[in-house]
Amino acid sequence: MNKIADKIFKSLIAGSLCMSACMATSCQPSARETAVTWNDTLQLPPAPGDSVNIGVAGAFAGICGKTLMVAGGANFPNGFPWTGAKKVWHRTLYSYDFSTEKWSVYPDFLPEPLAYGVSIPQPEGIMLIGGNNADGGSRAVYMLSEKDGRPELSSDIYPELPFPLANSAGALVGTKVFLAGGICSDSVECASHAFVMLDTERKEAGWQILPPWPGPELGFSVAAAAGGKFYMFGGRNFGPGKEIEISTAGFVYDPASGEWSTLRGDFPVMAATALNFDGDIWLFGGVEKILPADPQHPGFSHMLRRYNPSTGELADVCESPYPLAVTTTAVAASDSSAIIASGEVRPGVRTPLVLQCTIRNN
Repeated sequence: MNKIADKIFKSLIAGSLCMSACMATSCQPSARETAVTWNDTLQLPPAPGDSVNIGVAGAFAGICGKTLMVAGGANFPNGFPWTGAKKVWHRTLYSYDFSTEKWSVYPDFLPEPLAYGVSIPQPEGIMLIGGNNADGGSRAVYMLSEKDGRPELSSDIYPELPFPLANSAGALVGTKVFLAGGICSDSVECASHAFVMLDTERKEAGWQILPPWPGPELGFSVAAAAGGKFYMFGGRNFGPGKEIEISTAGFVYDPASGEWSTLRGDFPVMAATALNFDGDIWLFGGVEKILPADPQHPGFSHMLRRYNPSTGELADVCESPYPLAVTTTAVAASDSSAIIASGEVRPGVRTPLVLQCTIRNN
């Protein structure tokens, strides 16, 4: 991440230090001298007409210039799924200006309600890829950028997906965007073997359908790039007439050879989010096992894990003192700082918190 982004994040922390000093927590894992600091002073503001913001899951998120942007998402504004409440998808965009420390809210910003897509950072903004809503899946690929201090959405920069795709795992490897797994049907909710790639320097070639990983059909996996390769962790296999099967497998795809390999070890990180810091892949939270969706649910994992691609080792680093939301996006704010904007902390329960995490290797 560039120096401007690092300066932005440091100014954000400095501006909120007096409010968060008593809440910030550090952990020192013995395997490697690493300090992890958490900060929860930011949260999404209410949308117009609302008194509070309950948070959203599956929102698109990223940084454009000096602004954090969070778009779309879904929640249960009128209750909980176990009481029969209906899920509602949204079009709202929330933007936070790091320099002024102020939020702006843009209702009906997206062309349609949308959630559970993939956010990919680009030099000019954020790619918003796929997703779904109450009417089914989306093939759309948007570019969210900033112009004259205001957000701007374009739909004609990148080609559409070859099929609808939601709850997929995506990452940028060089100039190539890879998406793996997810729901690729408008009418049936089931995991898939979808694996597609778009070279952003050869957009005219469109999305390429590639051979899938050597494992079951998956959705809700988490992906990251490291060493010029695409890594995919966890997820679940599901579909009509099937019991949900959690996968703890990991796979790596080498674009140079076009081959997949299976990683050793277990990765209990379904629906987590991940970032590459200093060559390691950091995995934030996840769903470790399926429990009944009811008021007694303890919440999803608070564990921060580090995967070393060179050694193939996965290590538990520490537990966050705050919920690590799933079905969300970890945004790299600098070379060592992440922002996790809103998300789901228990089945059907969202958080409006915008969690900040700083990782320092000493």
